[in-house]
Amino acid sequence: MVSALVFVLFGLTGLIAIFIFCHLALWIFWFIVSRTISVKKEYDNPSAFYNWVFVLWYRYMMIVGRVRLHCTGSEKIPDDRKFLLISNHCSKFDNFIHCAVLKKYQIAYVSKPENFKIPIGGRFMRRGLYLSLPRGNTKEEFKTIMKAIGYIKENKVSIGIFPEGSRSKDGMLQEFKPGAFKIAEKTQCPVVVCCMKGTINIHKNCPWKKTDVYMDIIEVIEPSIWKEKNTVEVSQYAHDLIQNNLNKAN
Repeated sequence: MVSALVFVLFGLTGLIAIFIFCHLALWIFWFIVSRTISVKKEYDNPSAFYNWVFVLWYRYMMIVGRVRLHCTGSEKIPDDRKFLLISNHCSKFDNFIHCAVLKKYQIAYVSKPENFKIPIGGRFMRRGLYLSLPRGNTKEEFKTIMKAIGYIKENKVSIGIFPEGSRSKDGMLQEFKPGAFKIAEKTQCPVVVCCMKGTINIHKNCPWKKTDVYMDIIEVIEPSIWKEKNTVEVSQYAHDLIQNNLNKAN
């Protein structure tokens, strides 16, 4: 009886040691790779390798966050063109999940400057051509939008943006900033409309239970829409698509 108990304890200790070792090995790997990215250099070309490493980190965070994902509509996304991905925004996990699901596309997000200071992750954002958007600085905002337009026109990366401008604290969809849609208008690229449900609960549930997250690619708005609508109208149309999706029961 004592021997059996010792054997079980020894086995559990071994499993825990392996678990800890695997997690440490991954973080050491990400740290080492991140140190090869300069914080002083401005990168202007994407890297398949760094994108793969970053997506691996995103997928890892989904596992740690105990996300149980339900995804629909990803087959609607065009494979032959860069696009503007727009989505509602309730959690830091939103773009993690976007990139993990859409891993065959390289998406550079427009993000607030503070995020570029995140240890390890900030360096990968820089290398992934993520764009900093300072709030309240019209000149810098214009430069960021123009750079995003350039990335799509030069076929470098697709662009991801949250038109609400900030995370919703209660999960309710906020008004969209129409200026975000200038990127699609000026590049004549498709607008991929994505709706996220459940991500706001990840921080509440983790680590005690899993969180069901729903990612729906509702519609891909083709460039022909600009013949009929302006940025304000397209912004409202996309907003209504997401709001209607949020109103549906899962």
